[in-house]
Amino acid sequence: MLALVAAPAAAQQFETCEKVERDAVLEALAGAEKVVLRAAVSVGDTPEYRRWFGPYSKENAAVVRAAFKSIHIAIRDAEIKIVCANIGEEDCDRQMYANVWSHDHYRINLCPAFFSMPRMYAFPQGSEEMENGSREGTIIHEMSHFDVVARTDDICYSRSACSDRALRRQEVLIRNADSYQYFAEDISYLP
Repeated sequence: MLALVAAPAAAQQFETCEKVERDAVLEALAGAEKVVLRAAVSVGDTPEYRRWFGPYSKENAAVVRAAFKSIHIAIRDAEIKIVCANIGEEDCDRQMYANVWSHDHYRINLCPAFFSMPRMYAFPQGSEEMENGSREGTIIHEMSHFDVVARTDDICYSRSACSDRALRRQEVLIRNADSYQYFAEDISYLP
């Protein structure tokens, strides 16, 4: 049994962020904490699991559940440093939403494109606007990369590419950051 409780997020540090950006990040962190908590308790032999992580096994599900639990604890308890970077800074380009260095724990570089991403529930599930996810999902994605959290990689990007690999090619994607993001986002829409 997995027992996780939603609590206020730890104090955060901001670098080069304007007030509107800080407010958007705090909203995304609070939403991500709720979304990832629901995802952690929803891991099982379901179509959503198979769509994002590939063929189900109890062993792989335990890895996924533990990763979601670690992401939740990190969002809830860690002092996260958010850097609002411009294009050309912190490896940001026009298409990049965010990035981290897995060994620089809890430092997330948010690129300008992050702030144009939709918030969870801004559009219906499956809409074109949600193809690359939400701000909350991006926080989950980036937190999963840290060595002390879940040590994920970027094996594939985008909903279509990742679900194709998991469903059609039957790849096990328990180390793919986008799989955690999209599973958590999808689960949050379920009644």
